[in-house]
Formats: sequence, structure tokens, C-alpha cells
Amino acid sequence: MNESRQRVIDHLKASRDGLSSKEVTIGIDAFVDKIVRVVENKPSNGDYVFFKDIAQFGKHIVSKSGKSCGIEINESFTKLGGNAPIMAHSLGSLSVRVNCVGALGYPQIDPIFNDLSSNCNLYTIGNPGYTTALEFEDGKIMLSQRDYLHRIDWNAVKNMLGIDKIRNFFNESNLLGMVNWNGMIHFNNIFKGILEELMPEHNANKDQILFFDLADVSERTTEDICEALALINEFAKHYKVILGLNENETILLYKALYPEKEIGDWISIGQFIYDNLDIDALVVHTLTNSMAWEKKGTSQVESLFVKKPKLSTGGGDNFNAGLCFGQLIGLDFEGSLYCANGTSGYYVRNAESPTIDNLIETLEQWEELIQTP
Repeated sequence: MNESRQRVIDHLKASRDGLSSKEVTIGIDAFVDKIVRVVENKPSNGDYVFFKDIAQFGKHIVSKSGKSCGIEINESFTKLGGNAPIMAHSLGSLSVRVNCVGALGYPQIDPIFNDLSSNCNLYTIGNPGYTTALEFEDGKIMLSQRDYLHRIDWNAVKNMLGIDKIRNFFNESNLLGMVNWNGMIHFNNIFKGILEELMPEHNANKDQILFFDLADVSERTTEDICEALALINEFAKHYKVILGLNENETILLYKALYPEKEIGDWISIGQFIYDNLDIDALVVHTLTNSMAWEKKGTSQVESLFVKKPKLSTGGGDNFNAGLCFGQLIGLDFEGSLYCANGTSGYYVRNAESPTIDNLIETLEQWEELIQTP
């Protein structure tokens, strides 16, 4: 057993009793996700043959340029979605009490969100978006409808929740997460509202963790992205701020901010991004690796890779939940990366978020579970 991983297992076992005193708030998007596979062909026996990877599907699409084509999809299931609900559910599965704030439905919460962990208290701020997720063995393509989400701004959030409730979240939570910045067009407006109306009276506290996830920024302007990062830097004056990115998001962010610079490997890009932000930590995860940058240095842990995931949609949100869980219970970043990769590794293999016992078992079986690309 790896010594560092054993340390994490021991810490997890010792931390169970203290979880009831922790409060976490995660927001603010929400989606209803339809998970589908794309049909390549269907033999006469009625069985489906699916496109295995995105490149294969992409070649098929390109071959239809200038023509019309029909593509059949086969629905696997429909589930609750959105970065915030999936992350909140994952933390709830790990026995954390979570305030899940999101576009869960209005005037009533959509029944699909009743599947969230019983440890989640639900607060709705509007109607959800809708996603059709095309699942492949090497990743996914998310087709999203976000009209309802784009109507939510700072005034809408205040009107739905009340300023006192929002203030309580930001003052009392041990950990907060504001995720899927790209998915909601008015997120910068919401950031500004929080900074201008709540932070002047907030006592700066680096024991409070504030986690940000930008998601895929490719459709946003450089001006919007730069403004978001400047606002995130402002939050770092009040909280311990962690920014989480996957490999694709890291490259897209780097291209948007530094278009004149040559693209290097993801580790050098991550280092450059961290050096040019005023935050406490940057975490980047890929299919096979993960790394955290902080003032103390760097930590690196291999990802718990699996060749054929049972479900990949939500894997990144479970990674973020595991990372934040590790930070919440006082692990260092190496330990938190083990929690992150264990949580996401269990999720993509089982299509459900782990309990603490599941996470411990996953860490104990690490060598048997990990696969090579």
C-alpha cells in the first residue's frame, strides 16, 4: 500500500464523526441530463453498434458535409444534471450536509432533483437547462439548452433567496462552490453582486474554502473570461480560493488569455496560469493525471483511469467533490487529489457517487482498479 494513500485512508476513517459540524453550499446551475449513445449501425438482429470514440463520430459527421444525414441516438437514461447538483449530490453521498442552490425548477422543484442525496437541502433560483449528452468511450459531447439559465442574474438570485439567506451561506459555510461559470451568461454579474453587497461586511477567513469551476470557456469572449478571473482574484482576499480545471479547460483558458504564446504541455500551462493569478490554489485534472499548485509547491497524483467508463458525464464534478471533501476534512493537496481521483474513479465505474466506505475501498484497491490508456 502506498504510504500517502494509506495516510488518506486513515484520515478518512478518523474524520467521520466530525462531518456533522461542517456546512457546505454549492451553486448555482442545474440541468436535466439525457444520456445517449450514438448509433453507428444496426444489424438485422436488432442489436445496436455504437460509435466508440469522438474521432470516429467526427469523421462520420465530416463525411456528410454538403449533404443531409440522419443520426440515431439510443437513450440510456435521464438523470439530474448540472455541475452544482452533481457535485452537491457527491458531497452528500460522502455524508456532508450540503445546501444545493440552483435552477432546480420554478414554482415547484422538478421531481428529478428528488434523487439528490438526502443530505442536500434544496434552494431553487429558477428553471433548469436541458442537456443531451452523447457518450463515447473516450469522452462526451454535451448539447445544452440554457435559455432559462441565462435569465438568472444577481437580482433574480436575491429575489428568489433573499439577501439574508445568501449572506448566511457566505458567512457560515465551511466550504462554498460556485461552478459552471460558462453555463450561465450572468455569472460575472452575480460575482459582482456578492463582492459589492456581501463582502464589505465579511471577515476575511482563509479557513473558509471557496471553490470555482469555469467549465468549457470556448464560447465566451476573452473580455468575459478576464473579468471573471479578476473577480475570482477579489474573492481570494476573503476566502481560501481554489480554481479547478480539466485539461481541455486549461488549454482553452490559456489560449483565451495568452493567444500570442505557444501551447506547451498541460503542466507548464497550469504553472503559468497559477503564476498569473492571485488565488490560493489551482487544480488541473486529465484522464490520466492530476496536479495542484499552491504557495507551498505542487502535488501530483495519477488519475484512476478506466478504458470503458460506465458513465463519464459528471466525472469531473465528482472529482471536484472529492477534492473539496479532502480540503474540508483537513487533508493536504496530495491527499485531496487522492480523494478526488478515488471519488471520480468510483463514479465512472459504477455510474453513482461513492459513500465514504466506497471511497476507502476504492483507495485500498487502487492498484487493481487502475488501467493504462
